[in-house]
Amino acid sequence: MKKLFEKKQIRVLMACISLLLLVNLIQETYAKYISSADASGNFTIAKWVFNINNQDVLANSDFSEVVVPVLEDNDYIVDGVIAPTAKAYFEITIDSTDVDVAYTENITVTKDENNTVSDLIITGYKKNDGPLITVSDPETLTLSQEYDLGEQGTNKYTFYLEWNDDENEETMDNAMDTLQTIDGVAAFNVTVNFVQNAS
Repeated sequence: MKKLFEKKQIRVLMACISLLLLVNLIQETYAKYISSADASGNFTIAKWVFNINNQDVLANSDFSEVVVPVLEDNDYIVDGVIAPTAKAYFEITIDSTDVDVAYTENITVTKDENNTVSDLIITGYKKNDGPLITVSDPETLTLSQEYDLGEQGTNKYTFYLEWNDDENEETMDNAMDTLQTIDGVAAFNVTVNFVQNAS
């Protein structure tokens, strides 16, 4: 009876070992079919950041506060005011160092709709330290410049204005010039836009 009991124990032990091996084998077999792996792919988005006179135009597109007209010295006109024969300029510095794509830059300078000094004209402009370029249309100036990759950087544009009062000007006579001193408005609009170049 003792031998029979020992044989039964051995069989139970063998059955348990077999069961464990079978469960382990089943787990390994099924693991081949339920294994998984995760991954994610990220792209770096091209930067498109423009600053005009140190102002981020994406954050604030109105850069009127950072465009300051400068009146040239004139022995016959008080500093800080514009009058017939006065000359002035303003600068726009465009920083595109944080732009990762080729683009076209368009700058348009026109008389403001509220401007009443029709003899206020654009006489020319400079890009960086380049030569003065005179304009053919003193009412509106449009510049368009394409930039390829690697050309991004900082460019300064200087625009020159004048209250034209020479003998050939026919728009305003002396009486009309005088009236502008009462409630006249001398103003220009500047619009700058940037367009990504198509492939």
